[in-house]
Amino acid sequence: MRILYVASGMQIPGSHGGSVHALELCRALSRAGHEVHLTSLPPDNPADAAVDLDGVQLHPLRTRPLIEQFDMFHWREVKRLAGQIGPDIIVERFYTFGGRGLIAASQLGLPAVLEVNSPAMPYPGSLRDRLDALTLIKPIHRWRQWMLGQARRYYATSELLLPAHLHDRTTVIVNGVDCRLFQPGEPAPDDGPLRLVHVSSFRAWHGTVDLARAFGAAVQDGADLEMVCLGDGPELQRAKRAAAAAGAGDRIQFKGAIPHADVPGYLAAAHVGLAPFSPDQFRALELGWFWSPIKLFEYMASGLAVITADIAELRQLMPEEAAQFYPPGDVDALMTMLTALHEVRPAVRAMGETARRLAQERFTWDHQAMRVVGVLNEAIAAPHR
Repeated sequence: MRILYVASGMQIPGSHGGSVHALELCRALSRAGHEVHLTSLPPDNPADAAVDLDGVQLHPLRTRPLIEQFDMFHWREVKRLAGQIGPDIIVERFYTFGGRGLIAASQLGLPAVLEVNSPAMPYPGSLRDRLDALTLIKPIHRWRQWMLGQARRYYATSELLLPAHLHDRTTVIVNGVDCRLFQPGEPAPDDGPLRLVHVSSFRAWHGTVDLARAFGAAVQDGADLEMVCLGDGPELQRAKRAAAAAGAGDRIQFKGAIPHADVPGYLAAAHVGLAPFSPDQFRALELGWFWSPIKLFEYMASGLAVITADIAELRQLMPEEAAQFYPPGDVDALMTMLTALHEVRPAVRAMGETARRLAQERFTWDHQAMRVVGVLNEAIAAPHR
């Protein structure tokens, strides 16, 4: 199958979760024997471009609108590319102001599939929807409706991202991991520091400030812990201040933004992966938990025991043999859990081994690509409504 994957709203390659997802999925499709063409914005950071493409053919977009709301008007570039490639199908990653691939598919009479990883309908707290409500024609809502109407099939990290009338044509496919890149390091020792790692874009709902406070309290209580935090974002400085105030500044390293290619090494050096989400800090999650955090799968593939928030959808991904769950926002419960893990090293090792097996058996990008191919075949065979 010849596939054109369009992601006009992001830079690929890149370290952002969406960029990682798009490229890793395309690489897996290519490894499965499909001819994959990917078009997106080129990365600003040259270090991000130094990745193995596994045969994926990149086509950097030349047109980048000064105002993102005008992105869809640059569809002719994608149409020209599709005309040169001759794809069997166009896949577009949903983006509120996207649509380049869907317009090109419509113009060329090609089947289209929409990949949905963020709300494709109005959601709580959306500034775009609040502005839309002030107009009579509601342009954002109308544009979303048009894009949804152009796709023959959809795959998404959760049905909650799409209107109910499209659920019968939607396949839920969570994110994944390349178990060849993410490998376990040395298991947790019986003594010495227990090494923790936290990967984050430092948004309020990532719970990093709570984590810094809980970690500091655990260290002050005598737990022999060290932690590395990877990533950058709006809450980074607050997290640093919280760590210092908790008396744990010398036990936490904040590495800032790093290329995704460097993440496996940091995870291999750790024993526990932390994902302390605070869903009440992200109003869009009032729709329900639709997020599929890539870091969880990378933790598992790296053989790490996982500590994360007690959210039903996360429990479905990871059994208690691989992860421990605490009530979101409960700093005392998180501190108690960190202290307890420090004291039960054999359990940490066992959880990491189980997590690795789960990643290999259920959550590789190759597994997810096989499911995506099923959706694409359905779309090609289905009549356009």
